[in-house]
Amino acid sequence: MPPQPQQHPRLTSRDLRSSAHKKAPKPYIYNETFVPSKHAPSKWIRGVNLGGWLVLERYITPYMFSVTDCHIKGDLCWFPGQLSAPTVASSHDDKKERQDESRLCNTTKCMPHRIPNVFGDIDYPMDEWTLAEAFNNTSLAAEWLNHHFDKFVTRNDLVALKQNGVTHVRVPLPHFILSNVIDDEPWVPADRWKYFMRLLQWCRELDLQVWPDMHTAPGSQNGFDNSGQSLARGSSCQGWSRHAAHVERLVTAIGDISREIYKEGYEDVVTGFGLLNEPFKDCDKRVYEDFINVGLSIVRKELGDDTHVYISDMFMAKNFNRGFWLNPHQYKNTYLDSHYYHVFERVPRSLSPRQHIAFVCTNEQRDVASCCYQDYPRKTVPSKGIHRMVGEWSVAVDTLPVAMLKYIMDTIASTGVAAEFDRQISPARQEFLQHFAQAQMVAYESADIGTTAAWFYWNFKMEGGGFAEWDYLRGVREGWLPRIPAPNTPSAEVFGTCYEILFRVNDTMDIIQEYPPPNTPGIWIGAAIDDDVVVSHGQSLLPRGSRNPIYPVHHRMSPWIWVLLAAFAAFVTLRLMRWKRGRKAHYTDLDTEISMCED
Repeated sequence: MPPQPQQHPRLTSRDLRSSAHKKAPKPYIYNETFVPSKHAPSKWIRGVNLGGWLVLERYITPYMFSVTDCHIKGDLCWFPGQLSAPTVASSHDDKKERQDESRLCNTTKCMPHRIPNVFGDIDYPMDEWTLAEAFNNTSLAAEWLNHHFDKFVTRNDLVALKQNGVTHVRVPLPHFILSNVIDDEPWVPADRWKYFMRLLQWCRELDLQVWPDMHTAPGSQNGFDNSGQSLARGSSCQGWSRHAAHVERLVTAIGDISREIYKEGYEDVVTGFGLLNEPFKDCDKRVYEDFINVGLSIVRKELGDDTHVYISDMFMAKNFNRGFWLNPHQYKNTYLDSHYYHVFERVPRSLSPRQHIAFVCTNEQRDVASCCYQDYPRKTVPSKGIHRMVGEWSVAVDTLPVAMLKYIMDTIASTGVAAEFDRQISPARQEFLQHFAQAQMVAYESADIGTTAAWFYWNFKMEGGGFAEWDYLRGVREGWLPRIPAPNTPSAEVFGTCYEILFRVNDTMDIIQEYPPPNTPGIWIGAAIDDDVVVSHGQSLLPRGSRNPIYPVHHRMSPWIWVLLAAFAAFVTLRLMRWKRGRKAHYTDLDTEISMCED
């Protein structure tokens, strides 16, 4: 039987003042009670992404991209602590393995392979495309990659995920995993498929369900490095959607992969399939809708009618209302996938701890609930066909990945060691990260609304400490990521409502370490946040005149507030000066009249 929702009494300001001295103070309870919607799923799909494995991403495994002239010549070597490095039996315990130190790179002899990238910067390879190009030898590149495919995901990793309540894993796949490579494309499939099959067998043994995700597309669906190919023109879907041949190749890849999964007998393990990860918002909408309709038909033809199929929201979830995929017979077990992060824009990176959680409780929860409905625009009856899903989220909070990654790659080139590799997270920051995770789990389920059914944390593992907050297994080991509730229990029943979580947070800015510094030129600022709950650090939720004094609240005044105050001050000063001049003129006229009377 799932745990029952906790019933908390309404607290007064006296209660809050006295609780400030208690060891574990009760949070202020915003005037709401969690009531699960009758439309909420009977079982939640909660999982973790195995990102950076079969589709490599540089910020996840920076050492895999730190190739040297030794690598290119065929003398493969590895860096200290590299997760994909060969191992040998530990001298202390034969059952444990350690890195083979005899194969470490000699950084005095092996020179970094850094050449101009698509943006004109001198750099290491930055994506799968340029990593393959660097080797100029397919067999050698395959050997380098196969070490990674073999070592990066282990059975022990999956056991640890399972023990923390994970039921599903989302696995990014490249479109070329079954050798769908043409012309002069440098893609190297290597043995990805063999290791993917090994994963499916492990997951069958551990009772974990696998949801593959097509993470790359010919021509790139977004221009990001996670598509396998960064594009000089920046973020765009046009490289894929404007070319019928590229669209057709991806459709073929989906069919081939689905068919092979069935042939291998793993249709009971692969219970879901993602058609395309993060196509950018400039995709031709007609092309995209035709593609996902065809993709849905292919996956269900090969893997069965009950297979879960999810599609990307193109960063605009609300645009998928107005009758999209509502038929419960044709579109059961389908999901519109959104991804939420706080680190890619300057504005959210600068928020205080409570503001980060307030942003989740307001802006992001609203976006999750913006789609999909049978009765749009009234939005009172959730869709009986497609539901919502959050396929990626993390507790990364204040570090811009591209900036930190540049710093890490530069230090590898100069010293042979990745910057921040052994970085630790302070206890105070860990406490906040735990609340931040709880708030997102609650918000992304939207159990009180009933539109959402699934979420997946990004990512299961990271190399080094520069991006530690993305590392799910580390968070579990260190205790700052919570255990996942039972599938039939909403997270809100365990952790409380999103606003309840907000008021448990110490709002000190001491734990926020914004990187790069806010005055760094050329960084993406992002849209201003004007939500009252976020701007007030949650104080606008309280009755008039009340505050939550358990923890300090730190307000940052917007520059526009200072401009308005200055304008108001100038206005008052001008009026005062005019009033004084008027008074002076009045007294002058009065003196003249008195003088005339005396005469």
